[in-house]
Amino acid sequence: MMLRLGMTVLVICLASLYFPLNRKLTGGISMSTRFDAWIPLWSGWVIPYLLCLPVWAASLFWATLKMDENLFRSFISSCLFVLLSATLFYYFFPTYIKRPILTNSNWTTRILQKVYKNDCDYNAFPSGHVYQTTLICMFYNLLYPNHLWLWIGIVTIVVLSTLFTRQHNLSDPIGGLAIAWLGYWFGLHLYP
Repeated sequence: MMLRLGMTVLVICLASLYFPLNRKLTGGISMSTRFDAWIPLWSGWVIPYLLCLPVWAASLFWATLKMDENLFRSFISSCLFVLLSATLFYYFFPTYIKRPILTNSNWTTRILQKVYKNDCDYNAFPSGHVYQTTLICMFYNLLYPNHLWLWIGIVTIVVLSTLFTRQHNLSDPIGGLAIAWLGYWFGLHLYP
């Protein structure tokens, strides 16, 4: 169990590299497309966007406690692959998002304003929300295969929340889905 906890802590440490990069990067590119202008801003989507954070933590610790050894090693290997790949991409190819000015003053807009204030513009591509959620759902589908539609629904909601909060451009969740898929197969081939 100590080795499992150590690997889990390693995943958390690697995921934490997001924050200094998010605050210290400069330059880079915005990967916006002409389709991004058609995506509306709906501040209510900030709720599922933020709910990801405790769900990720709970999922990681549940995997540490409940997954069999091979599946756990595959899951952790996938997480490390995806997090390292994304971190290197953030560092060497910085991307940012141009966010809209929020004018409404309802409670969800106020929450979204706090998100904008605390989460800087960088580390847009690939979307961390999407790759972390997708990777968790893909492995949880192996653990609980009778809930496929639940996992697909969760990933869909997270993708939409990244777009409707204008935290990401359309290309960012696509990149998040792609890197999660690569990480998933990497982990499964490392520990079949």
